[in-house]
Formats: sequence, structure tokens, C-alpha cells
Amino acid sequence: MDPFSDAGELFAIHNLFYQGAYKEVLEQSLAGYSDSAITQARVYHYRAQIALGSPEQVVAELDDTEGNAALAAVKAFALYKAGETESSLELVGELVETSSDDATVQVLGAIVLYLAGMIEEALSLLSKHEGNLAAVALIVQIRLVQNKLDLACKEVQLAKKWGQDNLLVNLSEAWVDLHLGGEKYQEAFYIYEELAQTPSTSNARTFVGQAIADIQLGRLEEAEDALNSALERDSTSPDVLVNAIILYILLGRDYSQYLETLQNVDAENPFLKDLEEKSTLFDTCAAEYASLIVE
Repeated sequence: MDPFSDAGELFAIHNLFYQGAYKEVLEQSLAGYSDSAITQARVYHYRAQIALGSPEQVVAELDDTEGNAALAAVKAFALYKAGETESSLELVGELVETSSDDATVQVLGAIVLYLAGMIEEALSLLSKHEGNLAAVALIVQIRLVQNKLDLACKEVQLAKKWGQDNLLVNLSEAWVDLHLGGEKYQEAFYIYEELAQTPSTSNARTFVGQAIADIQLGRLEEAEDALNSALERDSTSPDVLVNAIILYILLGRDYSQYLETLQNVDAENPFLKDLEEKSTLFDTCAAEYASLIVE
């Protein structure tokens, strides 16, 4: 069984996690899971804690990983997010040597390797998967970052043959469609629209995806409606706030409220860093040409 599948008793917690509903993941009781599912349920819980900014707490709770490779992989990821890069990479190296066939090791080990700039090593680890849809989704994301759309498309098409209608496959297909552009924007919109209208998959992230597709299609009013729905569900989500800022810039409206909130909730957000770098670059260029301006 693929521990990252959305079937069976892990259906609810799996979908909540991959929708970014981390608070709701932590509200899921761990009681009642079978022996075969409890470890993966704990993995989702710990990853949600990390996503919500508590990697140190996870490291402390996993002081003893009980000889469990999946929990050790979570600890390695938590160590990396807590700033203990060397310890994290050392643990990942050990897990790659001893447990590279473990689905959680493949995914979290690859994330750590990717974040450390070891992209080929990450892809090599992910290539060991056997029906691990989370690994497929991560491969797709890496290929898109590399701008290797053909390889990303290939992964999605292969996954659709055996993982049709799985949340991760649907999301992967939508990511690829947004990168391909053109008529594919509309196909991405349909995927996110269906997810947004389905109670079990409707949340802030699905509305953000719908809004992004609308923006690319030039439907700014529809994008605003989708983002308002996202804001109603999670008004402090960095993803929601970043896209609200972008939309309001396109609409020519004041976006200072969303920018201020983003600075408060995620001061290290890449969007803010990119914005600061571009602002500094603009000021530098303006200063260089200031003497040429005729009053």
C-alpha cells in the first residue's frame, strides 16, 4: 500500500495535509488507526507541526525515533527546518543507505536534499519509489522549477495511468497546466474549480489555485471572488496573501493591508525578499540616471 495514497482510513488526514489545512490535521485524533496506518498518521501530524512553525518541538518529541525509518525521516526534516542543517543531512545520508525503499524517507529525504541544493541526489532518491504518489508530485515540482516541462508532463501522464482521481495527481496536473499556459490555463481552472466545489477538498489553497488560473486567463473579477473565498477560509495564509497582493497590483488597488499582514505572519517569505531586492535594484538604477533627468 502506498502510505501517501488517499484511500482507506488515511483518506481524511491525507487530503487535509495536502490541501495545506495543517491546523485541521492536528485536530484529527490519532486514536483508532490500525497498526499499519498509525505511523503515517503520526507523520502527517508531525509534518503539520513543522509547517506551522514548530520544528523544534517535533525534534524534541522524536528524540527517540523507535528504530522507525519514517519517523527518523520526519526528524531529519524537522532538524533542517530548525536550522540544524549538518545534523539533518547526516541523518538523511544514513537513511538513504539503510532505508531508501521507505516512502517517507524518499519524500522527506528528497525535500531535505533539494533544500540543501543537492537536486540530483534528491531526484535519485525519488526515482526509487514504487507507486508513491507523493514522490511523483515532488518530482513534478522539481522538474517545473528546473523548467523541464517535458519531464514534468511525462511524470503526470504516467501517474494518471494508475493514480487517476487521486488528489496529488490532480494537483500535479494543474501545476503543469499552469506552467504550459495557453489553453492549459482553462484546464487548470477546471481542476481547481472542481476541488473548490467538493466539500472534502474545498479550502483556501484550492481557491488560490482557481484565482491564479483566472488571473492568467485575464478574468480579474473572477479571480477576486476566488481570493475572497480563500481569505474567508484563511486570512493569514502566506499563499493567499501573496496572491492577493499580486491581484490588487493588477487591479490598481491599495494592497498595503495584505502586505503588512504578510510581513507579520511570514517575514522571511520569498516574495517579500524578492520584492525588497527589486525595490533596491530600482532605487540603484534610479540613482544612476538621476543626473540625466532634465528638470
